[in-house]
Amino acid sequence: MPEAGLHEEIKLLEERLEAKKRELAGSGEQKHEKEIFREVIKDAAASKPPAPLPQSQLADDDAKQKAYELQEKEHAEIIDSLVELALTKGLASAIKVAEAMKNPHILDEFHDTLADKYYEKLLESRKIR
Repeated sequence: MPEAGLHEEIKLLEERLEAKKRELAGSGEQKHEKEIFREVIKDAAASKPPAPLPQSQLADDDAKQKAYELQEKEHAEIIDSLVELALTKGLASAIKVAEAMKNPHILDEFHDTLADKYYEKLLESRKIR
């Protein structure tokens, strides 16, 4: 995913973050922004992305092949590879590969790690503005 695509994805996640913050403020619930962002990432992973970039998103067969290749790696390497995939090919592609692995522990840790990485990118993009 080109840098512009990553910025678009982060912008979309930031919009979802702001909507979630407004929703929580309306209910009176208080959470740290990073925790809310983790929820946004998990929600984004559970739903299909609105308009994926066809040239950058992995096809189902490619996702299954990548998942097969990752199964030979150590747990931490799998998570790092999935995060790298999310940052290069987009969130939808990385989620597709993680789901193809059919390991709920990997998927959960991937969500948490990805939330941290994307949160860092979100903070960086706010500094750029």
